[in-house]
Amino acid sequence: MGRKAKWELERDKEEALRIKALKSLTQDQQKAINKAYESIRDALCNAREIEDLYLSDIKSLDMAMWKLKHEFNLEDYDG
Repeated sequence: MGRKAKWELERDKEEALRIKALKSLTQDQQKAINKAYESIRDALCNAREIEDLYLSDIKSLDMAMWKLKHEFNLEDYDG
């Protein structure tokens, strides 16, 4: 295999940083991020397919938001 292009080296460096950052999170923080991702993904999929959201999607988004808020000490800011 030949030498990697500059963009490939930068991509690999960014990926290594992401992996290192993920490993530094607690297990509960990782779960909160995964739950948020899954909830957003599912809600967007439903919104695209049926142009509507189910109440279960909204409940899942709400639970994910609270898990992120709790695990990362996020505050509500009003602009």
